[in-house]
Amino acid sequence: MFTYKNTILTAGALMIAMAGFAQGTAPAKVMAGTPSAAPNNYLEVLMLVIAGLLVVVIWVLSNVLFMIAKKAVEVAKADKKVMMIGFIVMGSLFANAASAQSAVVDTTVKTPSVNYYGGLSSYTFWTLSTVLTLELFIVFLLVLFIKGLWKAIHPAAVLVVEGNHRRQLWIVRTWNTLDKKFFTRAVPLEREADMLLDHDYDGIKELDNALPPWWKYGFYITIFIAVLYLLKYEIWHNGPNPTEEYNTEMTTAKQQVDTYLASMKNNVDEKSVTMSDAAGINAGQVTFSKTCVPCHGMKAEGGVGPNLTDDYWLHGGSIADMFKTIKYGYPDKGMQSWQSTYSPIQIQELASYIKTLKGTNPPNGKAPQGDLVKE
Repeated sequence: MFTYKNTILTAGALMIAMAGFAQGTAPAKVMAGTPSAAPNNYLEVLMLVIAGLLVVVIWVLSNVLFMIAKKAVEVAKADKKVMMIGFIVMGSLFANAASAQSAVVDTTVKTPSVNYYGGLSSYTFWTLSTVLTLELFIVFLLVLFIKGLWKAIHPAAVLVVEGNHRRQLWIVRTWNTLDKKFFTRAVPLEREADMLLDHDYDGIKELDNALPPWWKYGFYITIFIAVLYLLKYEIWHNGPNPTEEYNTEMTTAKQQVDTYLASMKNNVDEKSVTMSDAAGINAGQVTFSKTCVPCHGMKAEGGVGPNLTDDYWLHGGSIADMFKTIKYGYPDKGMQSWQSTYSPIQIQELASYIKTLKGTNPPNGKAPQGDLVKE
């Protein structure tokens, strides 16, 4: 009876998938000349994928039901109650499946509507929705049938606690079953003597227990991912490999550092100021000619203000001292503050230009003022 069940189920899965694709393309002909869904509609693809997954679930549940049914037939020889449950279950299955099939026929004869749901025509949307509903209904029925037959074949475990009979919770039984099949599969302690190997290291012996299934499945997944990685990066070359990703990230990081350093130039102060480059010194010369000439002379030989070309300074001759003098000024001595007029980078350029004037000895230089500064 069940010899060709796998072939029948596979053919049914293919028929459902082909029907879904065919229904998805039909409205495009009917609605020619009107806006329609994109060729790669994500809602349609999602519904088809869910339909395919449900077919796989139905296939698995059907196999489980077939196995339990065979067991029920064997047990029914000694227990007529189990046979009666099997007849009721299978009869309900066929009755509900037939009514669900008639519902599908009713929806397919309707005239396509011009309404759209998520980019799908109403015809396609309701057809796929009906297929999904039918599959979910079948899955629900299969689960109920499997549960009913299982309870008939395997009565609930009864625990004796302090002389009272208590049924073990189904969640505990389910967890114990899953744990034995999929998580540990370890040999019980009372049977460990049968699993001992001949290996003996200073009294430490080795058990021939199976590896935990979760570990093995995780290892299989890593192999699968490794194959995908090899295909993606080494054969198909449709994505950057780690070296290319590293180079890209380093380039991006350099750009970010350069942008940060460029923004930090305006944050320079008397503690972090350094000599500007040639371009900055030229810019400082322009600023000097606009601002400092009236007091210090065209060549910084001095006038109202002191000579800026000798080794004598009133407030220090280092680049930091010059920056501080220009920024804050000394109003009591006639030197105003320029921090509201020029940015920190402009003050740095101006101080750097003044620093380059040392020893130029311009004509008509003013007599030294202040203290001798030797660097």
